[in-house]
Amino acid sequence: MTETFFIALGSFFLHPLLYISLAAMAIHSALRVGRERDSFHTRVFAKRADFILSFLPSMLAGLMASVLLLAMGLVLPVPVLAYAAAASVLLLFSGKFHLQSPAYVLGVVSIAYLVIPMSLLPEWSSFQFPEEALFPSILVLMAVLLFIQSFLIRMNGQALTSPQLKQGKRGRYIGVHQVKRLWILPIVLLIPEGIIPAFTYWPVFYIGEASLQPIVIPFLLGFGKVTRSLPKQAIQNEAYNQFGLAILASLFAIGLFVHPATWLFLVSSLILLLLQTAHHVRAWIKERNQPAFLLKNKEAAGLLAYCREPAEKMDIAIGEEIVKVNGLVVFDEQSLYQALQVNPVYCKLEVKDIDGEKRFARGPLYSGEHYQLGVLLVRKEARLSDSIL
Repeated sequence: MTETFFIALGSFFLHPLLYISLAAMAIHSALRVGRERDSFHTRVFAKRADFILSFLPSMLAGLMASVLLLAMGLVLPVPVLAYAAAASVLLLFSGKFHLQSPAYVLGVVSIAYLVIPMSLLPEWSSFQFPEEALFPSILVLMAVLLFIQSFLIRMNGQALTSPQLKQGKRGRYIGVHQVKRLWILPIVLLIPEGIIPAFTYWPVFYIGEASLQPIVIPFLLGFGKVTRSLPKQAIQNEAYNQFGLAILASLFAIGLFVHPATWLFLVSSLILLLLQTAHHVRAWIKERNQPAFLLKNKEAAGLLAYCREPAEKMDIAIGEEIVKVNGLVVFDEQSLYQALQVNPVYCKLEVKDIDGEKRFARGPLYSGEHYQLGVLLVRKEARLSDSIL
């Protein structure tokens, strides 16, 4: 059993997509820190945060997907997996993590299978697989991955969003939040025996008359969004959209099990791909046209993000406004800093939430620096010498 585990796991670590995706994450982390330094003269999160944040959710999501796919007895030919990896790599070059959607990756694979003549492809890459099994299998894989993607966006997408200051249409600086997340899922799949070279001790499973080999390969799921509204609500909306797309993919898969026609497979893949594209275009237009929520207020200090422990422990939320600190009215960074100096180790805040209701929050400051609450504020200027308060 141990030997079987390590042999299958080796296929994951030998897969080039794993290292290409890690390189893409490293490039994104460096660019994110650079943008944060441009806005605040400091990084909000370390580069390693992008890797650490997605590691455990990726492992759990890979386990969930593997259990579901093995329980359904899903078998896929190696060329489908190879083309899916190639499509993921090509989409990574765009730098847009939201393109790592199963609707895009497997949609491109499906259309390529039907459009590109098999005679133009190498012999090893031809789909030697009955279409009545191939078509619904691809749609089942797409549906499962879309469900997993919806789950990941909902549970992990809103953690550690990156705040930035951008110039609005009227020249005012507004606060925006960017999230770019890439999850590398190790997924166990069964492939027909003999399709790839294997050692004599490679484990083989028999289901009926079919002999199958287990293989662990990386699948990429991505998410990316820049929002000028509250990030939590915007990200939840994205999760609901992927969930709806997953339900539709499931219905198409059921239809292909009943009637595995080529035209139905092509139409299903096209519809899912176009719906995903339409959603991303509509979301981009909506973000550009809607008024900014995170604006500088003359009467209070608006919270854009926090990057130190004190503010987080006081349960101050992004988008709320700090009205008073230690009994003194605050409205910008300078007034907030002066109010914090009244008591260097403890502070009492009067906070206005997004509904306009006021409440009090209090706590010690020693978990960070003296006179620091650990917040980043929306402000008029793009740069100040000391941005963390």
